Parts: sequence; C-alpha cells; structure tokens
Amino acid sequence: MSAKHCLKFTCSLRKLFNSLILVVTVVARKIMIQATGFGTGVGKSFIVALLCRLFKENGYRVAPFKTLNLTPVTYVKNGKEFGYAQALQAIAAGVEPDYRMNPFTLKPLGDGKFDIFLEGVCIKRNYDPTKDFIKASLKRMLGFKEEYEYIKDTARRCLESLLEEYDIICIEGSGSVKLFGFGPFSKLLEIANMETAKIADAPVVFVTDNLDSILGVLSYLEKEERRRVKGVILNKFRADELLGMGIEEKYIRLGIRRLKSVYQKKIGIDILGIVPYFPELVELPDLDPIKPSPRIPFDIWRKIIKSIVEKAREYIDLDKIYKIMY
Repeated sequence: MSAKHCLKFTCSLRKLFNSLILVVTVVARKIMIQATGFGTGVGKSFIVALLCRLFKENGYRVAPFKTLNLTPVTYVKNGKEFGYAQALQAIAAGVEPDYRMNPFTLKPLGDGKFDIFLEGVCIKRNYDPTKDFIKASLKRMLGFKEEYEYIKDTARRCLESLLEEYDIICIEGSGSVKLFGFGPFSKLLEIANMETAKIADAPVVFVTDNLDSILGVLSYLEKEERRRVKGVILNKFRADELLGMGIEEKYIRLGIRRLKSVYQKKIGIDILGIVPYFPELVELPDLDPIKPSPRIPFDIWRKIIKSIVEKAREYIDLDKIYKIMY
C-alpha cells in the first residue's frame, strides 16, 4: 500500500473512531419512577425533582419527562401549555421548562369535562368523557386504538428528542403502575407507565409510602415488566415522629437499616432510599395536584429544593441508582 493510500486509510479510521466516540457520548441514561398503591400522593413528582437536582449537582445535564399528566395546574411557555410539575422539575434540574417534558396533558375543568393538550397545543376543549362513552359506537371504540398509538408515537418522538439533548432523562409515571376497571383511562395509564418504560428502555424504580404494597403490585406485572423493576424508594418516612416520641436518632438509623434488610429479602428488590418527610414541604401545595391548587413560585421552589437536596443525599443511594441506569 502506497504512503498516499496509507494516509487516506488512517484518516478514514480516525473519522470512524471519532464518530463512534460521538455516538457513545450522546446516548443518555434513563430512569423511571412509578408509584404503587393508588399512585396519587406518594411523592413521585417530588422524587423526580429531587433526583433531577442530585444528578445536576453531580455535573449532568438532566431533563424530566412525563408522558401523561392529569392536572388542573399547568404552565404556559411560548403558547405551549403543559403540566406545572414538569416545569418545577425542570427548574430543579437547572434547565428551561419545555412542553416535550409532558407531551400529553389532561386538564380537568371541575365539571367532569377536560381540556386535552398534545405537545402543548389544545386539541379538544370541554371534552366530556362520560357523554362520549355513552354515545360510543363500535367504530368509536375501534378508533380508540388509533388514538392510543398516536399518543404513544407522540410520547416516543418527544422523548427521543430529549434523549438527544440531555445526559439523563428522569421519567415520571402517572397514577399507579397498574389500575384496573377504568376502561380506556386504564389503557392511557399503561402508556404513561410501563409502555413509556418500554419505549425509553428504562429501568423502573417504585416510589411508595408503604413497603407492603410492593408485593401486590409485583404480582400483577408481566415478566418483562417485572424485570425492569430495579429498586424501591420509601418516601415520607416520619422519623420526626419517632424523635418526638423520645427515640434517639442512633436507634432510628439502626431501625432503618433493619427495615431495609428485612424488606429487601421479602420483596427481592433493592431499597435505594428511605426518604424522610421534609418540613420545608409542609406549607407548600402539592407539586402535581389533581385538584385546583396554588402554584409554587419558581423563586421559592429554587430555594427549597436547594435546601432539601443537601439533606437528601444521605437518604438516597445514588451509587446504586447510577449502576441500574441504562
């Protein structure tokens, strides 16, 4: 081979090597937070915000994501309307809120009707699901499958675009991981939970305020879904109440270690954190309410999440979380 051809071959190899490095560096990690029990009020939105902040402070560019949000409290940016909780999570991550972080939003109007937003745009106003279900024909029911696939495709497109821009995507499920008996609404929640995990190829971490609920939920999961579940975070642990009863902190910590050991054997999943109920949250409205509620101002939220994250580090095993993220 001539010197000229050797040089060309070497340059080609270098370009190929550089392109491979580029591909490796832009692949984002993902983690999905889902809830057990009924799913509302266990603290999914807060845990996602907390993880976003922890990842940010470790030097990562992070974005939240939630396929479906059912909330009357929304945020509008550049004419796009989406869940306010995702805006708060973005603030915690130190990035600008973006409609792609919540591509499908159901906004209850308080009279059984909804405004429906897709990619920040209202596609249906004053939608009455009860009225539509009563009038539903076979054609309408068959049409739901098309709508279901369209919502999935929209979620996939928004998620993939975020994956190209960020190092870590912290995904939040909607409601409970499994909800039966609600017809098409149950199907929508499947999109927001395990279907989203499948689309993102993300490991799942359950958040619960009752560890006993884990076994029941696991029994309903299919094998592939069960394989995705890599850990549990117990939220709202009331250590303050134990301290108020006169129990010393060293014994509380000993009890927590014992609790983790017993339940890890019982449920067969790592407990990745036992997070206390932070007093800073007591006076705040819910991050992701299902009823009309005041919005948490961004400036107040920035101060609160900064205060909480320093305490939270000792309660969450970030090393284990990094290991399970794909």
